[in-house]
Amino acid sequence: MKPVLEGLASTISECYHTLREVNCVEDVYDIIDFVSEEVKNSYNHIVCKSGCADCCKGLHPPFITAAEWEYILYYVNDLPKIVQDEIVRRAKWYSQEYRDALLLQQDLITGKLQTQQEVDQAYKTLSKALSDTACPFLVIDRCGIYPVRPAKCRVHGSFLVQVSEEKIRVHTCLPQVNEWEEYISNQDNARSLTLPLWNVYEKVIGILNPPGTLVASIPIWLLTHIRNNKIVEQLDPNPQIVV
Repeated sequence: MKPVLEGLASTISECYHTLREVNCVEDVYDIIDFVSEEVKNSYNHIVCKSGCADCCKGLHPPFITAAEWEYILYYVNDLPKIVQDEIVRRAKWYSQEYRDALLLQQDLITGKLQTQQEVDQAYKTLSKALSDTACPFLVIDRCGIYPVRPAKCRVHGSFLVQVSEEKIRVHTCLPQVNEWEEYISNQDNARSLTLPLWNVYEKVIGILNPPGTLVASIPIWLLTHIRNNKIVEQLDPNPQIVV
């Protein structure tokens, strides 16, 4: 292993240990941001940059926990009223255009689809229905909530994700997958990468949330926290989903 990657491996291991001491999602975010920067400094071909918003569109925007949404909610409530009004307008439009797809997506998240055939069909339906969508907080291809963006957004491009017992892949967009493949093909050793694993961080974030709280897409969280055309201030960790 190259010296720079040996140092990165040590940093990744130290961050795993530090996760045992966190008390809130903000602590997890700090660790993610730190190790992500170390990854980018170690792999020069990672080119994720401001102005590229592919990961904020279609099926890419993440499912998030109540604790993550609470962090966003506090931030949004501090924005000027004119900005909040625009967020509400976007949310209502999102509901009108994509109501059925949002509800199907939520069924997928909560495990209501029982068979693999149902799951596969749901992904096919959603890939078409949501192909032209974007995160409601995306403004001119820039994140409008960047300081409080969810964990899954923070790890994009610099973490691995285990999608099944047999399969681990880089959590990134298709252009960057090709860049990683080119990088691997130029290495002398086997197909191995020194990157942190998202699933470890995901598990910690789950532990930080009270049992039984909702996991949902950002549009669902937003829509369930609008009352009388205003964004509410207090978190409802398990809201009734009426889109």
